Amino acid sequence: MKKFLFGTAGLLLIAASCSKNEDVEVNQDGNEIQFSVVANNATKATNIYCNNNKPSEFTVFAESDGKTYIDGDKITSTDGNTWVNESGTRFWPNESAVDFYAVVNGNIDWNPAAETSPASIVDYTVSTDVTKQNDLLYAVKMEQKRGETAENTEAVTLNFRHALSQIVFQAKNTNPNLYVEVSGVSIVNVGNTNTFAFPTANTDNNMEDTDHDGSFDYTINYEDGSWGKWNALTSGSTVYPVDFETVKVEGTNTVVDLTANVMGDNTVKDEFNKNALLLLPQTSTPWDPVTTPAPGLAGNASNGSYFLVNCAIYNVAGDVFDEEEDTPLWGTTDAHEQAAIPVAINWEQGKKYIYTFIFGEGGGYDPDDPDPEDPDKPDPVLIPITFEVTVDDFVEVPAQNIDMDVL
Repeated sequence: MKKFLFGTAGLLLIAASCSKNEDVEVNQDGNEIQFSVVANNATKATNIYCNNNKPSEFTVFAESDGKTYIDGDKITSTDGNTWVNESGTRFWPNESAVDFYAVVNGNIDWNPAAETSPASIVDYTVSTDVTKQNDLLYAVKMEQKRGETAENTEAVTLNFRHALSQIVFQAKNTNPNLYVEVSGVSIVNVGNTNTFAFPTANTDNNMEDTDHDGSFDYTINYEDGSWGKWNALTSGSTVYPVDFETVKVEGTNTVVDLTANVMGDNTVKDEFNKNALLLLPQTSTPWDPVTTPAPGLAGNASNGSYFLVNCAIYNVAGDVFDEEEDTPLWGTTDAHEQAAIPVAINWEQGKKYIYTFIFGEGGGYDPDDPDPEDPDKPDPVLIPITFEVTVDDFVEVPAQNIDMDVL
């Protein structure tokens, strides 16, 4: 039934810098700590941010002389240009430098930097409810000081990066003899909790995908210190389901969106489908149908990652689909069934991964039942009809003489 393709488009985001909280020598001459925000391209509907859709608030932490200077102040803006510290005005120390850390959607367990370890977010967990997932952003500005006067003290500007990966699903049907409906996709056996170390250098480089056509890509350079690092995450047992309004996938070889595909201006092509996933960067091996023919059975859940596609597939006998006359091959329009597809994962922070399910040539497996004729193999969802042809020889019969005499 299905193959899948995937593409990646890089995205990142920029914003202003933030601080922490404790007593250090403080200047009282009006040198208020101010912020300026920039934002990169992002990925989810209304709560994904980019240069055209800056966040309206973020949280600031800061350290100075090994002490906490700001501990989670809330910074807000109504116009994306002027930022106000809702926790009260902060002032620059007279001499000491300040290291700023900022997060958007950062309801986090903050761990300040120490001599042997960078600042970190401990045990960050991504909800399995797609409507509760947020575009987690981070930014760092190190070694910042006040100017000689209030007039030449600049606002702290941070470039926010996306800490998570965005996952989007599409589908197309290459076979006019099939009619397909899809009402949900699940990603099975991935990680959902991890610890994130903040960068040790400024996150100034803005990664802007101006064309939004999939041609932009970038390589994350962890050596320069300007990128945060998640701990290595290579396995998990979490299931992330996404249910949506039924999408018809007719055999016209046309790509249709299953979940939100956010455009460059942060609009969504299909307003009723906004459920793009925001998940932890990670790698995984695919489910192996040979070693575990039925991954959905009890005890088999940890054997590699795979997609579950909730769908109905019909044979189309005529020119157009007729629900009353055409035969269901997998599920029905009233009761979709899940098909399993192995997938290897290699997700990086700040990138969008588009998976396109291609219906038309057979494939996909029943996740709950092995092949009844061969229990060591998975039961395929669709088996293409193939033909082997032989032709009977014309059998020669004895020759007959026809008398041509005239009666």
